[in-house]
Amino acid sequence: MTSPRNDEPQDEASRKELGEFSERLKDLSGRISAEQSERAESQKPSASLEGATGYAKGYRLASEFVAGTLVGGLIGYGIDWIFGTLPLGLIVFLLLGFGAGILNMARAANRVPPAQERLGSNPPPKAAHDDEED
Repeated sequence: MTSPRNDEPQDEASRKELGEFSERLKDLSGRISAEQSERAESQKPSASLEGATGYAKGYRLASEFVAGTLVGGLIGYGIDWIFGTLPLGLIVFLLLGFGAGILNMARAANRVPPAQERLGSNPPPKAAHDDEED
């Protein structure tokens, strides 16, 4: 019922599309596997916490938090003592110390990489190829 002559151009076009699709699929699977291995590597505990027990990890993380908060509070109190604005500097630097303590705690737990690693190690992703541009 259908002539073989009419099907040949459609078969060539569909084979070409399947070839392009196959290449894009291989590229995508390679990028996914690279991202998965990178995530697995980044989720490993830091070398300083690797051999520690649960209590040691907890004390280390708590000391990171307390140190950041205390340093912020002391700096704020010192600024208030110098300039005579007692509650303002203490409140502001206590909050900054609190934030720094949380950030230090997250870095010690290897949850947040340092800024250099976040900005420098990952190149920006390639733009997706748009079929409409062809």
